[in-house]
Formats: sequence, C-alpha cells, structure tokens
Amino acid sequence: MKATLSRDGLYRFDLRVTHRVGRAEMATALACAHRAHEIFEDGPLPDLSRAKVLATVRETLHERGEDFLEGWSDDLSEADTELMWDWAIEQVNNAFPELEPPIEGQQ
Repeated sequence: MKATLSRDGLYRFDLRVTHRVGRAEMATALACAHRAHEIFEDGPLPDLSRAKVLATVRETLHERGEDFLEGWSDDLSEADTELMWDWAIEQVNNAFPELEPPIEGQQ
C-alpha cells in the first residue's frame, strides 16, 4: 500500500471496505437512510431504481457501519416502523429479485 499526499498536506492510504449483505441488511440500511421521512407530511416514499438502492445502501454503510443500523426505528411508532420496513423490503426485492428467499419446495 502506498500513501499519497492529500489536499491538506498529509499523507494517507486509500482503504476499501467490503460488506457482505443480503436482503435484510440492505433493507435495514435503506430504512435507516429514510427514517426521517414523514409519510403524512412528505407523502409516500418513492420507488427507487436499482442504482439508487445500491448507492443509498453504500452511503449508509459508509456513514454508519453495519453495527449502527439496528436502532434505525427507535424513535418511530410501531406503525411507521412497519410501513418503512415494508417499503424497504419492497425496494430491495424490486431492485434485487435474486435476493428474495426461495419459494418453499423450489431451489
């Protein structure tokens, strides 16, 4: 690994971090990113493209890390949490159908 000069005059390394995520982890990151959305004030949550889902998950993992996603719904009501979770799962299923669990009896 080779350090390079940063704009501020300090030498730094570029590190790449990989997260292995499935359907639930992606939905959790997506819900976490949109947890401040007020459904009654802001309207329904939008449908997201595959690229937008992926970009949002990457950004959320970069900002918060995997260990800090679980408390995303602590300040939401049970009904809002359920709405947000259902929306997030639907977005991940639409964007990445290969992550949906197999139907019982199929492989």
